[in-house]
Amino acid sequence: MLGRVIPAIGLLLLGGCPCPFCDKAPADNKARLVLQLTETEDAQALDRMVNELRARGGTAAILTDGDFAAQNCERLQALHNEGYEIMAFLRPESGTMSDLTRAEQEQLITATKNALESCLGAPVKGFRATRFDQNQDTWEILDAMGFVYNLAFVVGRNCLPGHEADVLPYRSPAYSFWAVPMHAADNQGRMSAFCDNPFDNLSAADWEALLKSEFDKQQAANRPLLVEFHPKFSAVDEGRFQAYVSFLDYAVEHGAEFMSVADYVAWAESADAVCNE
Repeated sequence: MLGRVIPAIGLLLLGGCPCPFCDKAPADNKARLVLQLTETEDAQALDRMVNELRARGGTAAILTDGDFAAQNCERLQALHNEGYEIMAFLRPESGTMSDLTRAEQEQLITATKNALESCLGAPVKGFRATRFDQNQDTWEILDAMGFVYNLAFVVGRNCLPGHEADVLPYRSPAYSFWAVPMHAADNQGRMSAFCDNPFDNLSAADWEALLKSEFDKQQAANRPLLVEFHPKFSAVDEGRFQAYVSFLDYAVEHGAEFMSVADYVAWAESADAVCNE
């Protein structure tokens, strides 16, 4: 698949094998941006970030849980009707998904999916777990429940077996859902998921600069940039909010196409088809 460009030495360390970059994929130099807004508490903070997107004709996946849906159903319905993808975000009361038994995972995923679908009157197709933590039980439950997108992966950090080198959405023969790995970026010598929280060690100005530089890198590589923001963090801290606004302006100035997760997966599938011609 397009994007398997991890150096051979790194792949050997991961237990994988080097896979050539597909040089048949069309290098159209178009900037593409895939945004996730994850919020389970602060509706006003979510509104503030969505309003900036709306003003620029953008879109995003909204990741949230059943409690937020119960308290903000009309808000989520309106976003859904605008074309925003509403997806399930899972955060156990204690620990992470892999700390739960299979039965506990199934109960939590089912309850969240049902709550969101009851609010929206439409299927919820996407899933993400807190801290990008999951295990085989999670995958099998998601598969059985018909989820289409699993966003709980990070490039180079966790993946489905045999997909250590993938940086774009992919599918494994073992499951029917699409694995959609989060972009990763250098964070003081360590690769971190490209979300606002892991980079809270940076000043707002440095975070803004990193957003723009990763956007440029992905455009140069002919790959969309996937980035996650938490409104209760990035919309409340004024410096972080202005970094977000400046980043959106930068993307628009560079002609970025705002893609839904579904758009991103379709783009990756098309690129993969070209690679395998």
